Order: sequence, then C-alpha cells, then structure tokens
Amino acid sequence: MSRPTLAQKRKIFKFLIERDGYKCYLCEKEFSNPREPILEHLNDNWNDNREDNLALAHQSCNIKKIEDGNFQEKAHLKLEKNQLEMYVGESFLKKEQKKNLSNEIEINKKCFDIAEEYLTTNIMKNSIIDYKKTIPAIVYLCKKKINHGSVQSIRSHVQTLTSEVAPFEIIKQKKGKIIQKRAS
Repeated sequence: MSRPTLAQKRKIFKFLIERDGYKCYLCEKEFSNPREPILEHLNDNWNDNREDNLALAHQSCNIKKIEDGNFQEKAHLKLEKNQLEMYVGESFLKKEQKKNLSNEIEINKKCFDIAEEYLTTNIMKNSIIDYKKTIPAIVYLCKKKINHGSVQSIRSHVQTLTSEVAPFEIIKQKKGKIIQKRAS
C-alpha cells in the first residue's frame, strides 16, 4: 500500500480519534495542539496502512519508541488489541458511509420538493413556463435554500415531474420547449 492521501488521512484521523480518543497511545497524554498527532505505524512498516496498524502518537514518542522497549511492547499490544477488535472499526466506517448516503438522499428529496414547488407555483400563475429557463432557476433556488443542487440532478427531477404519469408535461413548440399542466 502507498502512503495515504490527505483525504484518506482525514478519514483515518477521524476513525482513530473515535476509536482511541484524542491522545497519544504511547504516553497516553492528550494532544494540546491539532498539529501534534502523527500517524504511527504500530508494526513499524510504513507501507502497512490498515486501520488496525495505525494509532495517533506524538512525534517525540514515535522517535523514542525506536529505543524504548516499553513503547515497543505497547505498540505490539495495541496492534494485537486492534486486530481482535477490528469489527468495531468496520462498523464505524459503515456508519460513516450510511450517514453520507442518508445525507445524499435527504438532499435529493429536498431538491425534488423545490423543483416540484417551482413547477406548480409558476405553472399555476402563468399556465406555461419556458423549459430552457426552468432548470437554471431551480438549481439557483436549491443552492440558495439548501446549498446543494446540480444541473444534472434538477434535470432528472424535471424529467420525473414531466413523465407520462406526472402532473406536468413538456411540449415542443417552434420557439422551444415549454412545460405545462398535463391535460387529463
């Protein structure tokens, strides 16, 4: 395995803090500065970046471990403990994935609701709306209201809201497409 990227390090740090607390596993003192903790490889193999082989340590403790038998023993015991309890880490990572997925679903639902409200309000007021102007307008509203919303996702929502069973339809005219209430 190669060295972790910055994004991977952030996830690993979050996991290690959740698992071990915000302290050096060697001296067991809390870190006083966010720049203090380093990724410590428990088996001293820099290429082995498995979560169970990593812990947070002070740089000075990491260097001291080279000569200190007690620190070497702590590292060995910590590695064994982590390997026995790795399922905890796996469940933590799964919770993170589930949380991210849940957040994406919530954003998607809010964007759909905004798109539906926009179409309903504007079609009731004007009876038709210009398709070409609709998607950018909805994207803007989504970004303003919930700080999310891509052109592609909004286009997908508009397609859903104008599908053959939906309340709206897209009509092609000489000047371009319009969206209107579906005729029964």
